[in-house]
Amino acid sequence: MTTAVVAARPSSMLGQLARKEIARYALHPLFLVGAALVALSSIGKPDGNMSSLGNVIAPAAGLGVIGLLVMASLTRTSDQIASAGGAVVVSERTRTVGLVCALIVPFAAGLVWLGWAIWAYQHWPPPAYGAPFGGIEDGWVVANLIALGVMPALGGPVLGLLIGRWLPRRGVAPLFAVLLVAETIIMQGLFEPLRYIRLVAPWTYFAGPYGVDGDADRMMVLTGSPQWYCVYLLVLCALGVVLALLHDRERPRGQLLVALGVIVALAVVTAVLAITTGVPEVMINPLPSQP
Repeated sequence: MTTAVVAARPSSMLGQLARKEIARYALHPLFLVGAALVALSSIGKPDGNMSSLGNVIAPAAGLGVIGLLVMASLTRTSDQIASAGGAVVVSERTRTVGLVCALIVPFAAGLVWLGWAIWAYQHWPPPAYGAPFGGIEDGWVVANLIALGVMPALGGPVLGLLIGRWLPRRGVAPLFAVLLVAETIIMQGLFEPLRYIRLVAPWTYFAGPYGVDGDADRMMVLTGSPQWYCVYLLVLCALGVVLALLHDRERPRGQLLVALGVIVALAVVTAVLAITTGVPEVMINPLPSQP
C-alpha cells in the first residue's frame, strides 16, 4: 500500500504543477494583451488581397513573439519560487514538463484563431488578382494558416522556455524577440536569392505582393510545401523541449541525448522536404494588382 502511494506521488505532483502553470500562463498580463490583439485583428473583413492568409502576422506576433516573453518569464519565476522554498522538492525536469503543459493555453488560442481564419477565407475569398491563384488547393491554404498562425503559438513559447532554462537573465528574452523579428524580415521572401531556402526559418510567407517590373504589388506564390513546413515546425518545437529538459544535469540524460539526435535528423529531413516539394517554381499572378 505504501509503495503504491509513493509511486503515485510524482505523477500527482506533476498534475498539480501542470495545472498551476496552465493557470499562470492563462492569467499572465502579456498573454492577455497578445490574445486581445489577435481577437481585435479578427474583427471584420480580413486582408483584401489574401483574405485571412494576410492576417497570419497577428497570431504569429500576439501568441508567438509575445508568448516567447511570457514563457521566459514563467520559467524564471518558477525557478525563483523553487529556490525560495529552500530544499527543492520538485526537480527541474519536472518543473520543465509542467511548463510544457502550459503550452496548451497559447495553442488553444491559436486553434480558436484558426477556426475564424478558415471561416473567413471561405466567407471572403481572395480576388482573382490576389493570392493564392492558379488552382492552389484548399489543403495548401489550411496548411499555411496552421504553419504561420497556429505553430507560432507553440514555437514562440517553446523558445521562451529554452531561453528561460539556458539564458535566464533579464533582458535576454526581449533581445531574442527582436532578433526573431529581424530574422523573419530577412527570410520572408523579400530577397530573391533567399526565397528557395527561406523555409529553414521558423516563420516565412508562401505568398504575397512581391511585385514584378512595372507592378510593385503583383501577387506571387513562392516555392515549397506548407504541409511539410508544418511538420518541420513541429519537429523544431520538439527539439526545443528536449534541449530545455537537457539543462537538468541531476538526472540521467542518455535517453534525451538519443532523442536529440533523432529529432535533429528529422528536422533536416523535413526541412529538405519542405523546400523541395510542393510548388516547384515561383508563380506570378497573370492579373495586375489593383490600387
